[in-house]
Amino acid sequence: MTRNVNDAGSRKKIASAADKSKTASSPAERKIVRRKSGENRRSEILEIARDLIFNEGFSNFTIREVAGRVGISEAAIYRHYTSKEELLLALLEALFAPWREAISRLVKDELPFGKKLEELCQLHLHHLIDERLNPVLFLSEAVNPQNARLLASMRYNLGFLGDSVAAIVAAGIKKKQVRRTVEPGALVAAILGLMQTSVIRWTLQRSSNGLFEDSARNMAELAKAVMKQEVKQ
Repeated sequence: MTRNVNDAGSRKKIASAADKSKTASSPAERKIVRRKSGENRRSEILEIARDLIFNEGFSNFTIREVAGRVGISEAAIYRHYTSKEELLLALLEALFAPWREAISRLVKDELPFGKKLEELCQLHLHHLIDERLNPVLFLSEAVNPQNARLLASMRYNLGFLGDSVAAIVAAGIKKKQVRRTVEPGALVAAILGLMQTSVIRWTLQRSSNGLFEDSARNMAELAKAVMKQEVKQ
């Protein structure tokens, strides 16, 4: 009987020690959970928002849905972005800013006209596809009268692309690489049309298969059609 009492006491001590071990973890087991910095959290929110729009369009794009996928509350989203519109505008700027910088560098580059057009088309497509930025989706949302600021942002970036193409065409004419009989405005429209066709094709087929090769070939053919032909001696 005494042994049973002792055994029971031992079991209580073991259980008590086990309970203490659960509450008093070793230093190695104690992990410090650090909150993400404001900048990191904003980047994460933008990334989740981008993927949501790219994969599902705008039908499921709400602050609640974004917050759920990030794993934070709606209130936490609003600490960074005051509205869904502000979130969209921040997303567009984050995606388009490096695109504008890259195009600006290309416009200033001393490349032949035809090569510069091919580089522009490839740069444009690579950025949109790599960053999962589909202008067609954003334009469909921007035409909503309630999204005037979103529409203004899209117009600004599309206007930037048009101005950049116009600058490339003007430089080609000035350097006598493009025939002077070519009407600049018509050529700019043709170039932008080819680029937009590639984006629409990407949207419809939901794949970039063959896209880069076809767009490069089409742009090269357009450049060949308007460039001065070298006189063979």
